[in-house]
Amino acid sequence: METKEKNVEEYTHPQGVEVKVSAARVNLTMLGFIVVFVAAGVMLFNYVWGEASSYSAGYELGSIVRLRALSIKGAIIMFLCCLVYTLIQYGLLYWFSGKDRQALRWNTDWKSWGFLLKKPLLLKYYRVALLSPFILLGVFPMIHGFSTGNSAVYFTGIFCVVASAADCYYFWKLRSFDSDDKIVDGDESLSATIIKGTY
Repeated sequence: METKEKNVEEYTHPQGVEVKVSAARVNLTMLGFIVVFVAAGVMLFNYVWGEASSYSAGYELGSIVRLRALSIKGAIIMFLCCLVYTLIQYGLLYWFSGKDRQALRWNTDWKSWGFLLKKPLLLKYYRVALLSPFILLGVFPMIHGFSTGNSAVYFTGIFCVVASAADCYYFWKLRSFDSDDKIVDGDESLSATIIKGTY
């Protein structure tokens, strides 16, 4: 009984329920996701648009890492993707918070970087802000690149999908809360307080 009461006290606050995502769990999940998703994506693209041998699939994976990810052009593309990703989230959070600049603050820590909410926002809008960059910069370019055989667009989409894995995991973590609940970000990324709309 004491343990149960202690757990409730740790996670319940007068203003709402605290939600935190374990950094170790996010890192392990993202690492596994990156390895499986990138390898599967390269092999699928190579199977449809290239030679279907295991050697060519491995060669293609190596050339992508070497030519796309480790080149100056690849570094610029990844930087621009991260910049546009952050700007999309900022724009949506700014718009949904009533165009109040004071409602957002910049945060950089070892888990993530980006803008955090200082004032409560409906969870349905926060979910849109979490998933919009994933869909616009990741899923759509990946589908377009795969459909047209454009490897540069396809692998840019794959990079953006991988880069948004933490936000997708956070979206999944918040799935049990109602859309009319409100959220305020914590002092660090991937932590928040949920203010229940109805009790």
